[in-house]
Amino acid sequence: MFAYSLLVITAIFYIGLGMFTASKPTLVGDSAMGYGLGLFFLGVGFAITSLILMILISAKGGFGWVGQETGIRTTLVILSWLLMAFATFFCAAFKWEWHSDTVYPQFLHWLAVHHGQLWIPLLWLTACFFSLSPGLQSTVSPYALKIPFWVGLGSSAVFCTGLLVGYFRDTLKTVETEVASQNKQRDEWHQKNLETIAAHKPEDPIFNLLSYSTQYRPEDIKRAALAKIKANPSWEAELLELLRNEKTYQEVYYFLDGNRVEHPEQFVEPLNQSMLWLAATIKADIKDSNNLQHWSFDMYGIDRLLRAIDYQFLDQGVDFYPNVVKLKQALDTPPPERFSGVRFTITGVVNSWLKNHKK
Repeated sequence: MFAYSLLVITAIFYIGLGMFTASKPTLVGDSAMGYGLGLFFLGVGFAITSLILMILISAKGGFGWVGQETGIRTTLVILSWLLMAFATFFCAAFKWEWHSDTVYPQFLHWLAVHHGQLWIPLLWLTACFFSLSPGLQSTVSPYALKIPFWVGLGSSAVFCTGLLVGYFRDTLKTVETEVASQNKQRDEWHQKNLETIAAHKPEDPIFNLLSYSTQYRPEDIKRAALAKIKANPSWEAELLELLRNEKTYQEVYYFLDGNRVEHPEQFVEPLNQSMLWLAATIKADIKDSNNLQHWSFDMYGIDRLLRAIDYQFLDQGVDFYPNVVKLKQALDTPPPERFSGVRFTITGVVNSWLKNHKK
């Protein structure tokens, strides 16, 4: 008796969904929101009640005519319900809400316009109705059960395949759009950097160009920055002045990472001293920070500094090892309790340098 009552409730949701989508709604403002909520309520209600109905009929052996093998029969019944539920809901949704530029297959809209949300579930409900009891099954030909079931399953499968194709197309389109947007932004930023470098005047400080000269910049940007920097007859003296300044020394690391200087022996002492400033800054920032992350010191130029030392300053009579150790000790400064689990990524770079240069 409960199964019959549940069939009636399922039919009510089914009829309600049909009536709700019978006429074109106003898809603007609050009306659009109300239509969406109503569609969702009826669609989910139909799916849930039809699922319970399928379970009850299966438990009583009502779907025995689907196949002899229990596993295959159960799989087919569940699959038929799942595909039918998806097809019903999206047919109802696509009937009045379909965009001309969509990448979903057009036949989905055709099925929706031709009332797929009515005849697809009706085929499934017909099979369920005659499967409620052996008495009902005996009143009809086996084909009256099998034809609606298999036609409904096939139609739902075709519709859901179209949904899947549309989903993958839409995902691909989204990815392509994002990639194109990122490429456009990258190209615009690249051009802006070139324009900034081109606007640099001989009397302007080279400080503004140093970050463009690192080896990891695009080659054209790096070449343009180097040309501007070296156009200044006293560029090396200005670099030294910046390196000896506690407020600007980190910018010099950009240049020294991959660009040789003419008098490296003049740079080793200021470079070694700069590590002490850097260690003190790191130690203070760890103690005072309210937001420590594993990447917190990645932008302090430590990796650029160590590469520059290896690139052109190792054989200049200065031992950098003790001050690199102090950098390591600064990075190991105990942080506030709430950041006790944070491990700085750059520490691994320092450890590797120390290991490679251990005497």
